[in-house]
Amino acid sequence: MSRRPTIVLFGDSITELGFSQGGWTSLLAGHYSRRADILNRGFSGYNTRHAIDILPRVFGESKEDAASRVGSPLFVTCFFGANDAMLDVDVEHCQHVPVDEYETNIRSLVSTIRKRLEVDNRSPPVILFTPPPVDQKAWDDYCVSEFGCTSPRTNDAAKLYGDRVKNVGQELGCSIVDSFELLGGNGEVSEYGKNLDDGLHLNEKGNGLLFDGLVDVIRRDLPDLEPNDDFDGKEKLKGVSRQGKYWKDLC
Repeated sequence: MSRRPTIVLFGDSITELGFSQGGWTSLLAGHYSRRADILNRGFSGYNTRHAIDILPRVFGESKEDAASRVGSPLFVTCFFGANDAMLDVDVEHCQHVPVDEYETNIRSLVSTIRKRLEVDNRSPPVILFTPPPVDQKAWDDYCVSEFGCTSPRTNDAAKLYGDRVKNVGQELGCSIVDSFELLGGNGEVSEYGKNLDDGLHLNEKGNGLLFDGLVDVIRRDLPDLEPNDDFDGKEKLKGVSRQGKYWKDLC
């Protein structure tokens, strides 16, 4: 069978863990099962410095290399910041990236991805995600329990870094999935904490909200990139082929 279009999900642990049961990338794979293959390129613990380092291994050193690695993406998601927004403290493994550098790194990631995937002067859309909210106490408790030390993060820092993502999105014309808003980060921790597993990563409810938010952004900003049909075989997009005929047409 000929190679289908792809969707590349580039991010940290929130992307990597998205292929768990009920995860947002698993839900996306089901949503696009007849139109595109999901390539999950999530790297737990990575910040934007790490992302820039590994980007050539994900998207290649050239356009030709990129084509062999990721095919022809419908779109790419870029979801970093939860680790960059770690507080600048003196711990052995500090993931903190200053917010100005973070904004510069996001800009660089988008520009390089577009350049690698450009075909006939066109590049697939890059969708940016803001970092999710943080339940500081729950995350501190989890880290102490699992690792014997804290990896301090705050909800205010997550919001600050998310605002910088929005700046880049507006500047470069990228759609934004506002994870912070979708998961209730502007409200009380007693409420948005219900969408988090350990104070930082998403539980099944949070993953569902994130998936719904992404699909809403695609429908609003990139409607031609929606899946082509529902399970009943009704076409949603004319002129976009799905893999395999509708079963009733084969009987």
